[in-house]
Amino acid sequence: MALSIEYSKGTLNDVSQLKFAEGLSVLGESIEFNVLGMGHEYWVAVESDTVVGIIVLGKGNQNELRIMLLKVAPERKNEGVGSALLRSVIENYPEYKLYVIPFEGAEDFYRHLGFQKVSRWEMRRAP
Repeated sequence: MALSIEYSKGTLNDVSQLKFAEGLSVLGESIEFNVLGMGHEYWVAVESDTVVGIIVLGKGNQNELRIMLLKVAPERKNEGVGSALLRSVIENYPEYKLYVIPFEGAEDFYRHLGFQKVSRWEMRRAP
């Protein structure tokens, strides 16, 4: 039986209470210091008290968010976890422009979710 995955905005409490999936290469201490400590936010995909996906968002100008990191645990890749995680952010910030500089090979992923190329490196999803 497949476990369900919950998608939500991460909190400081999550950093200490949840474990991160092997291969996700993210540490709770890093989230606490580099994300929350810098005024950014993060969202998680959680399955059975384990983070299997994470997205880190940096605040841009008014109504702008920058995707700084989107990572899915290797055992959950190609199962729609990253797409569902990003859709959760989009649904919770419908009035925001989202920006990303995609890693090589990720442009089609973002294009599928409504992002368009706006410069040589950057893609944007308008509200």
